[in-house]
Amino acid sequence: MKNLLARGGIEFFAVLFGISGSLWVDDYRVGLLNEEKAVSTLNSLKDELIDDKEYFRIRHSFITDNNKILNLIIENWGYNKADSLINLKFERRNLMLRLRGYYAFHPPRTIYNSLSSDGSLALIPDYELKRKINQVFNGRTKHLIEGAENNQYLYRMFNDYLIENHPKLLSPDLIGLNKEMDFFLADQVVFAYLIEQQGLRSFLLRTIDNHLKEVNDLMNNINLYLSE
Repeated sequence: MKNLLARGGIEFFAVLFGISGSLWVDDYRVGLLNEEKAVSTLNSLKDELIDDKEYFRIRHSFITDNNKILNLIIENWGYNKADSLINLKFERRNLMLRLRGYYAFHPPRTIYNSLSSDGSLALIPDYELKRKINQVFNGRTKHLIEGAENNQYLYRMFNDYLIENHPKLLSPDLIGLNKEMDFFLADQVVFAYLIEQQGLRSFLLRTIDNHLKEVNDLMNNINLYLSE
């Protein structure tokens, strides 16, 4: 009887250890798969971050380029010459379009949205890294979109004012509109709009600068994680 009990006990523990070992192997295998998925996810995010940097670098350059004439007119308000402004040559977007400045932001988010939807981001074990990913792809971008929406609202108001008070200046070609340009450059409401535009654009440029710093920091953190 004792031998039977002993044999039964051994078989019980053998089965128990077998089950435990099998579960451990399964957990280990799942852990490896999750780690491989996390690495794949981070490499995919790196590709989108490269596109993101280029997108915002171009947007920053675009706004900065338009700001040159805006800042020039504001700094010389009361002394600007209609002839000089009308004869300025631009590669793209004429003078009035540069002053009105309509901006929108549609950064690359296809990969991030896909990884977020299928749960891949949750498999990244580093909490701080996940926090930085969310900040880059959501936090700062929301500020940019809000700033752009304010800019678009101002653009519509300014455009309506120009239609009502300076309609001829909406023409693509300003040649021969010197008198109208003189009225425009003496209009204090126009000056107020330009000042508001300047403030909004400065906000957008600062936010883009900060976003790009966060992108670089995130890419460094991802590289560090992948190298461990």
